[in-house]
Amino acid sequence: MDEKSRLYAALFAFQHGMQMYETEVNLNMKYAWYKKGTELLNDLKETVVPEHMMAFWYIGQMGMAVKGAGITLCFDPVLNDLCSPDGTSRRNYEPPFSGEEWTGLDYVICSHNHADHINLKTLLPLQQANPSLQFIVPAPEKEVLTDGGIRPEAVIGAKAGEVIFLKNGVSVHPVAAAHETYVTDENGDQKNLGYVLEADGITMYHAGDTMVTDRLIRDLEPFSRIDLACIPVNGVDTERHGRGIIGNMDCRDAAYFAWRIGADLTVPMHYDMVVGNGEDPLIFARYMQEMYTGKKYRIMQLGEMGLVRARLL
Repeated sequence: MDEKSRLYAALFAFQHGMQMYETEVNLNMKYAWYKKGTELLNDLKETVVPEHMMAFWYIGQMGMAVKGAGITLCFDPVLNDLCSPDGTSRRNYEPPFSGEEWTGLDYVICSHNHADHINLKTLLPLQQANPSLQFIVPAPEKEVLTDGGIRPEAVIGAKAGEVIFLKNGVSVHPVAAAHETYVTDENGDQKNLGYVLEADGITMYHAGDTMVTDRLIRDLEPFSRIDLACIPVNGVDTERHGRGIIGNMDCRDAAYFAWRIGADLTVPMHYDMVVGNGEDPLIFARYMQEMYTGKKYRIMQLGEMGLVRARLL
């Protein structure tokens, strides 16, 4: 039996052991900010990141602020309320601060046009607070921003496979994402993207919303090492489909994916912000502990900072 066959056999056996555990999971989880408001804003502004290191802050859902190589950027920030048609909030917790309060931001990178990833109620205040701010979004969604009031010259349309060069030698590599399928516009450009960020010897992958596909694994192969992988774990099911929710990889697939791409550190995301679309990240942790023993992962608190160091030869 080859290594792949042994892995699948082990996963089959492990799944049966997980079934009872998963049925007992209580998704009425509680969330609170470790840091928010002025305390978190000061962290973002005043933290000095040493050479060949990167700081990252979890701000909920797929939101991750990043600082390193002399720049500050954020993936998929949502700093406003999310409301149902009847006006009730869909958020499980309040935003950490408002967009108007966050200064010193160089780039915002958005993965796709859903309200928990691209939201003009967040992006417009961020532009107001940061006049030189640039936005990177999938090319088919540029007009969503410009028609909504974002300065056209500030919007960069990202296309899968076409590298984007930022200042200070930082580069962004857009990667096609399957949310739940690959979707393109009339020009063949992907509407859902993940991004590989290369900065000062560190490689970070922000998956956006996606399933695990053979294509995605192949697309990441050119990046021989991924120091930090930020991936969704909320999954998908028939009940959520009935409410119009498009899903992502689940905890089991996410753990397997982290192992397949060789991520040094994996942060599970997209399990906490939206009412009725959550998951227990401890399921991901259990898969990692029992199936991929020795692989690093981190379940982050809201507003918590992490650090990664370049693996220099």
